[in-house]
Amino acid sequence: MRNWLSLVGVLQLTTAGLGCGDGTGYGGEGGAGGDPADSGPTGSGSWGTTGPTGTGAGSPTGTGAGSPTGGPASTGSGDPVGSSTSSGGEPSACTDEDACPFDAGVEIACRLRFMYGVNYAWRDFGADFGGQSRWSQAGISGKRSQVLADLQDMRESGVDVVRWWIYPRFYGDQIAFDGQGNPTGLGGTSKQDILAALELADQAQINVMFTLFSFDGFHKTSHNPPDGLSVWSMGPIVADAGRRARLIENVVRPIAQTVASSPHRSRMLAWDVINEPEWAMTGPSLHGGDPPFEGDSSKFDLVTHQQMEALAKESAAVLRGETGAPVSVGSAAIKWGQAWTKSDVDFYQVHMYGWVNDYFPYNKPLSEYGLTDKPVVMGEFPINMADMDVGYDKFVSDLYNIGYAGALSWSITDGNFPWSSHKTAVKAFADQHPCETRY
Repeated sequence: MRNWLSLVGVLQLTTAGLGCGDGTGYGGEGGAGGDPADSGPTGSGSWGTTGPTGTGAGSPTGTGAGSPTGGPASTGSGDPVGSSTSSGGEPSACTDEDACPFDAGVEIACRLRFMYGVNYAWRDFGADFGGQSRWSQAGISGKRSQVLADLQDMRESGVDVVRWWIYPRFYGDQIAFDGQGNPTGLGGTSKQDILAALELADQAQINVMFTLFSFDGFHKTSHNPPDGLSVWSMGPIVADAGRRARLIENVVRPIAQTVASSPHRSRMLAWDVINEPEWAMTGPSLHGGDPPFEGDSSKFDLVTHQQMEALAKESAAVLRGETGAPVSVGSAAIKWGQAWTKSDVDFYQVHMYGWVNDYFPYNKPLSEYGLTDKPVVMGEFPINMADMDVGYDKFVSDLYNIGYAGALSWSITDGNFPWSSHKTAVKAFADQHPCETRY
């Protein structure tokens, strides 16, 4: 990987060659199923075809079964530092010939590739970045050997890009809050853990897409002292412009600046602002013919599309400005294909599970979903192809041939989608495309 600072100006995307080429219910990858404020680790939620049904079984990883712009890059000083072929079709500044371009792919460091890999997405849900001292769960910097072993196993199995969640919920020690629930800065071992994650990724020769937040963070605020946790909801923060600005400046920017300060920053290829935000939204879509959002108001503090779009836009500007890396939003399903097209993202990301495929087939041309102006990465799909009626190799090969820009299966740590018995399929596809799937 080339020196990151010299490439910050070319960490833009291309749509060169991308071309073209009402569901009921919802699901999601495992959320935090148990009571978020009890005195033990997060419960292992069960996600069915009609929505999250977290049962709180006490699993520390809290996973469940099957899931529900543009402009030149900047160093953060406000000065553009160059450009490549952007999402708007501007000429590329890349001068070296790309040995094996994947024309529909995401361009990073002058390499057009099929973004191929897997979701980690955490080793300990909500504790990887910042730690959770109440449950004796260390952050990445305190479990380096275990994390390195995981990353090396992924690399040996053909994985190039790992989607890795930072703050799926606001519990633990990772963020400091004032008495009104406003974030005042990073806490715990957050910064050490971000730096450790990049260092370990470099040791394992693997790349990272960091996901900042998740819909899980919109669970209603709860306080259970002295033995439980105070868990602040993102909902009221995102819904209020002033409080949202504090989140951006006191959480998003310090995360981006910490990444930018790392000698291994080139391992952080892209950002995902939030995982499956649709489950925490209510009301009509602002764009296109997407169906309305119908999040569960009994569990979540719901926000409007306009408010969530503001979070995406404001975060994207800071993330790109501080690091130059491209930005996406991890949409729950292509049924909401237009939802993030006006959010200043550099590439689209959609998720696919059986309930989605029943109504919005994965092998339908992207032109029929109206997503032809930017690369589209399949950010989640079941590694065991549960409820999909198609095998892993055919599914990923079809995505590759249709013109998707990447495929990241779910998940290393979710026992409902066992990694150990399916990683050979991941490697087999990587072996078939050894250059196009490697940044």
